Amino acid sequence: MPVAEIGLLAIFVASIAVLAVVMYLLVRTSERPQQNEKKPRVVSVVKCNDGREIRRDYKDGEYVGAVAQDCPDGVIIGVYKEGGEYGV
Repeated sequence: MPVAEIGLLAIFVASIAVLAVVMYLLVRTSERPQQNEKKPRVVSVVKCNDGREIRRDYKDGEYVGAVAQDCPDGVIIGVYKEGGEYGV
């Protein structure tokens, strides 16, 4: 086997080894979702006409400013995730 072929083979083996190390590090550092982490609760805040505020579970289709049926003349004043990174 000529010296040039041995040199090319060594470069090829070294590049495969570097590629394998980079892929290993990429897999180790990639963020994976935690299996035991529970989803944050989505909450709606309803303001009643008498000044009370009610926090309850979010219902599909709700938005800020919508009329709520929880109390007379109730209006939704907030929808947010509870407990998450940005939650209250």
